[in-house]
Amino acid sequence: MSLAPVLFVFIPILASLVVYLFKNKLASYVLFVAQIALFILFFQYIQALEANPDLSLIVFGGWDEMYAISFYNDRLSLIFIGLTIFMWTILIMYTFKTNQKENKFLFFLMFLQGIFLGLIQTNDLFNLFVFVELMTVLITILIAYKKTGPSFRAGIYYLLLNTVGAMFFLIGIIMIYYVYGTINIQYLIQNIDLHSDESLIKLAFIMMMSGISIKAAFFPLFTWLPKAHGVAQSSISALLSGLAVKGALYMFIRIYLEMFSKANYNMSEFFFYLGATTAIVGVTFALTQKDLKQVLAYHTVSQIGIMMMGLSSASDLSYVGGLMHILNHALFKSLLFLGAGLVIYGYQTKKIYEIRGVFKSMPWTSILLIIGMLAISGAPLFNGFVSKTLVKYDFKNDLFKMALFTIINIGTVTSFIKFSQILYGPKVDVIKRKDFTQILGMTILGIGCIAIGIFYIPFGQLVFAKDLSYVNLFDIRQWIDYITYIMIGMMFYRYIVKRDFKPLQLIREWTITFENANYVFILYMAFLSFFMFFR
Repeated sequence: MSLAPVLFVFIPILASLVVYLFKNKLASYVLFVAQIALFILFFQYIQALEANPDLSLIVFGGWDEMYAISFYNDRLSLIFIGLTIFMWTILIMYTFKTNQKENKFLFFLMFLQGIFLGLIQTNDLFNLFVFVELMTVLITILIAYKKTGPSFRAGIYYLLLNTVGAMFFLIGIIMIYYVYGTINIQYLIQNIDLHSDESLIKLAFIMMMSGISIKAAFFPLFTWLPKAHGVAQSSISALLSGLAVKGALYMFIRIYLEMFSKANYNMSEFFFYLGATTAIVGVTFALTQKDLKQVLAYHTVSQIGIMMMGLSSASDLSYVGGLMHILNHALFKSLLFLGAGLVIYGYQTKKIYEIRGVFKSMPWTSILLIIGMLAISGAPLFNGFVSKTLVKYDFKNDLFKMALFTIINIGTVTSFIKFSQILYGPKVDVIKRKDFTQILGMTILGIGCIAIGIFYIPFGQLVFAKDLSYVNLFDIRQWIDYITYIMIGMMFYRYIVKRDFKPLQLIREWTITFENANYVFILYMAFLSFFMFFR
């Protein structure tokens, strides 16, 4: 079991090589064998860690731990490893039949899983940078895989903007190494406070957090995300939303919450309000969209903001809520993207107002979409309700913060009232994919949304080692709140969103060039610097 962390990386990479080299349908089934092997290895590794905690660290090459390449696993990384293996299995099930002959696509998809698992486990900042850059290249290829003009443009936009962020992240790493003589993450977590007053370390924090902010699609650096979602395959959209941005949030937790917070850089309020702003801006853009995937894309931005609000809170329960929302969002947003993919294929359009009668034409897909919509909007008995209730625990007595959270919730409900219009209308003839594994994968996600929403207490104990009994499914006030959100959302949709006033059209048509995105990035860094040095 001492080599389990290495195998997490190399099993999917080796499987990808088999698929690429042999180029036949039979070889593609190796992907499922690899996923089964990863699941078995994951559970065995957890048991081995309980018996021998020393297995959490593996150092390569016989070098001193301070300078060697090493992997380190704790509860946080294990949560992300489990989520990664699970979600990749679902995505392979969904995309397998349609891409079985596309050995290059499956190669890049599986190779990316290995790189992502390396990012989660690495214990030094430079290799974290290396894994991030490899991910960026692979995701760019997957975004542009359709080989159309829009997909190429979105892929290059993603690549260039994220490369700019990575460059500043690397500069921050160099500064850290100059001061401490090591880039070992666990050492820095324990000793970052030794030189925390030095301006160079504060500057390193600004550089690294600016790079992470692009990767995580924080406001105002999220512009790459809807561009990429709009043109990528639905499975890749689910991957971007469900996992890729979560890798950046994992980096945020490791580097800010665990490392730089020990340096007494009290930035919690800054990141809380940055999260709230990200959520409100995301949901505002989502309300104006007429493209099915763009609605979901901007809601990824919005949900990232909610995660930030939880992760940046002082309360343990709110932090767990933010972390749990990362997991929940992976389930319900992937379910929505995959379901939208089937609808778009069936109707051969992405325009919301051109799609009607989905419930009668694609009943099971519709039921799964409804589950996803209820989950993301925070309906009781679904997983989104649990994590959102935990997120607001820390500020439940703060009227201003609660008002912000309520606005976000109402905006989310309104968006999915708009989204749900595709379900209504008479049955129409649609193109249906006869692929059982697609529906099976989506059904598993739907069951997960409900199961976590009902059995959240044992889930919380198992995954987070936290008592989540604070959440009460049968608190009448929570049900009244949700019904109120629906009523307000219906009125807001009918009298404002549906009428598509000029301001809504301007928001929908707004775009930003790569050059202007760089100016925005510089302004973001300047604002972060001002808050860091002069507040």
